[in-house]
Amino acid sequence: MDFSSLLFTENVSVQSLLFGLVILLIIRWFMTPPKSNYNLPPGPRALPIIGNLLQVLSITDFYSMLKELKKQYGDIFKLKIGPYNYVFVCKTETILEGLVKKGQHLNGRSSLYALDKVFRNKGIVFSSGKQWKDQRKFTMSALRELGVGKQVLEEKMSLETQRLGETFQSQNGKPFSLNKQLSLFTSSVIYNIIFGKRIKYSDSEFQEIVQHFQDVFKYIGVFVPENFFPFIRFFRWNSSIEKVIRKQEKVRSYVKNKIIEHKETFNAENIRDFIDMYLLTLEKEPNSETLTDENLFHTICDLFLAGTDTTASHLTWAFVCMAKYTDVQEKCREEIVQITNQTRPVTMEDKPHMTYVAATLFEVHRIGTIASVTIPHTAEVQTTLQGYDIPKGTLVSFLILEAHSDPNYWDKPEEFRPERWIDENNELKKNEAFLPFGSGPRMCAGVTLVNTEAFITFTKILQIFQLEKPIKAPMKLEGKQPGITYVPVNDDIRVTGL
Repeated sequence: MDFSSLLFTENVSVQSLLFGLVILLIIRWFMTPPKSNYNLPPGPRALPIIGNLLQVLSITDFYSMLKELKKQYGDIFKLKIGPYNYVFVCKTETILEGLVKKGQHLNGRSSLYALDKVFRNKGIVFSSGKQWKDQRKFTMSALRELGVGKQVLEEKMSLETQRLGETFQSQNGKPFSLNKQLSLFTSSVIYNIIFGKRIKYSDSEFQEIVQHFQDVFKYIGVFVPENFFPFIRFFRWNSSIEKVIRKQEKVRSYVKNKIIEHKETFNAENIRDFIDMYLLTLEKEPNSETLTDENLFHTICDLFLAGTDTTASHLTWAFVCMAKYTDVQEKCREEIVQITNQTRPVTMEDKPHMTYVAATLFEVHRIGTIASVTIPHTAEVQTTLQGYDIPKGTLVSFLILEAHSDPNYWDKPEEFRPERWIDENNELKKNEAFLPFGSGPRMCAGVTLVNTEAFITFTKILQIFQLEKPIKAPMKLEGKQPGITYVPVNDDIRVTGL
């Protein structure tokens, strides 16, 4: 008797039996809704272990996917990604409830692989607890001391804007993409604030750093599979996310060398920049558990992220909108001419008198909301939103762009109309649904810096250039979210000198 064939047959039978059992368990799981002690928001049915991960892996426009899910499940819905419940909030009133009224309950950050490897729960954006509070408090104070909103920093921004104008002029009236030019420009501004020096756009290390932070925004998304199943990195060792993680070490080396240089030349009587401000604080508080060299590095990275991609994206939206809506561009320019009499550049002192320009930049924020979906907050305690349970540890993101297009708060929200912001006394109106920088405890710490840079750059460029669409065909104003930020689908324009 051939025992080997019998053994093989038995093995096959056992394997078949096990396979069939797994299939039956999966079928039963689909037919029997999983029980939960919580009243969770609705959402698509999730697979065992991986949840809804397969549904989001191939997504190239994160925001469009969430809008489709909103149509199916309503103003608050849930995805199950690996072990995490991830809740998305679309209704304006619930967004305000989550960010402000219950902001202290939802101000944590979760430990996700990609974010941990790059940011290590340090700095401002991706840290939590006392560490986050101390870094945020220091950064806001330091930026004020370094002149954000004051003339000293305005002069630095003006120099960089002049160089940006020269870059625009060098295009010789031909269509060009705004992304690279504006990223180099905004990075040079933040570079000056952090390191106390101007940097040439052509500097290879500088260009490498700018590209790195652009890649962070592009590839460090929430739905990177490694975030929920870290072991996958061993099978995707050369993925874009792993390349970004490796590149972060090169950026770390560059920044740490700058910190060492500052320590060697530090003079408490002559504070030159952000690093000096941090070193001065370390000198005054040598026993601080949160103000450390490691947090200094990550706070610098956070400032580069905020000062590079987000500010550049806002200005990109602003210039694309002006190229499309030339009538708005002309009204802005008329107000600039009226205030300056065409005899001097615009200054921050002019801002209170330029109502239409300010209203236009507000409308750009509303239409082109950079943070269309917030970075995930984490519930630090069990709470509720819109009548649903939000258990401790749940990830929660708020769809800010939904608030910015809510017809209950905005008349004809699909229209680009700066006039909506101006009342009968030519004063700017307020709207509680306007949340370009978030709200509550996690509101962006660099609001003043971004607004100052945007106003100075926008007005100075309009003083010297006419912005035009790149081709004669009608220009579409559409956005997409391939990574963390919401950007124009097409950022090409033409500029001609006035």
